[in-house]
Amino acid sequence: MNTENNQSAAVSKPGIKWEMLLAIMAVLISVLTLVVYIYQSNLMKQQQKMSVWPYLSFGPSWGEDYLKLSLINKGIGPAIIKDFQFTMNGSELSGVQEIMTSLPDSLQTAFTYSSVWKGQVIMAGETISLLTINDPRTIQHLLELFKTQDFLLEICYSSVYGDMWVASGMSVAEGNCGE
Repeated sequence: MNTENNQSAAVSKPGIKWEMLLAIMAVLISVLTLVVYIYQSNLMKQQQKMSVWPYLSFGPSWGEDYLKLSLINKGIGPAIIKDFQFTMNGSELSGVQEIMTSLPDSLQTAFTYSSVWKGQVIMAGETISLLTINDPRTIQHLLELFKTQDFLLEICYSSVYGDMWVASGMSVAEGNCGE
């Protein structure tokens, strides 16, 4: 009987139980695995969004016999137009063609233009010629007008994932398009 008391004393001795230590280590490893998985998922989500990132920019280009205002998607994904605003001296214009209708009759000339509207999709690498003029006198007058007048062209657009930006000329900033 003496050996039985020695065995039960050995079993009930306080100290580290290896089973408990293994269980705690298993829980810690599981928690660390979960943290790594969440971090990796966030990285993959960011990479996926960047794989369809649109980047709209616009600006004039001109020479002696041409003036062109172009909108270009320099990104790698489609841009979905959410809002378009064009103002001259604080007055909102319905489109770039109104610049030509505001010119004196002596400078009226043939021109081509393209419209931009809500919901329009501009594919990666696509260029839209917003306004093209080929008359040297009109071009000279418009260049002077652009220097002295307050022109603002803003386009709010989103990616296919709903991330939004506002393009103003060559600058682009994150925005929410008033939603």
